[in-house]
Amino acid sequence: MVGSLCVPNHNPAEETAVAIIQANRDPDVPPLPFPDNPDPDQCGIPTVWGSDGTAWLTGLYEGELIQPNVLLYDSHSRLSITAQAPHGSQVKVILYQQNPVLDYYLVKIEGAPKPNEGWVPGPFLSFDPVTELEDLPNS
Repeated sequence: MVGSLCVPNHNPAEETAVAIIQANRDPDVPPLPFPDNPDPDQCGIPTVWGSDGTAWLTGLYEGELIQPNVLLYDSHSRLSITAQAPHGSQVKVILYQQNPVLDYYLVKIEGAPKPNEGWVPGPFLSFDPVTELEDLPNS
């Protein structure tokens, strides 16, 4: 579990950390449609998920389909994509990292061959079953 990104705080160390992350991020990693955690030194410590852990990936954000295939990342820094699964895929939450701006979850895609796990930003995870894409309005 490599680094993470956190708290907005305009200082030279944060700007340097953001620049290093951006310089090392794979070009196929898309920007997020919501604010990310800019300072890797201000993030929480990942903790074991203590309950059932059943959840679903959702590619929706504010009612708009952003990722029909939800991307999972190597870390909270989102340097590379480790796996992906269609919107609505069931996952098991392994770890949780609470951060000041954007929480992340380490999940395993149920029944998928390896690589089948990675970190997903909180808005792309639901603890309630999600609507199938073909059942969405305007799909």
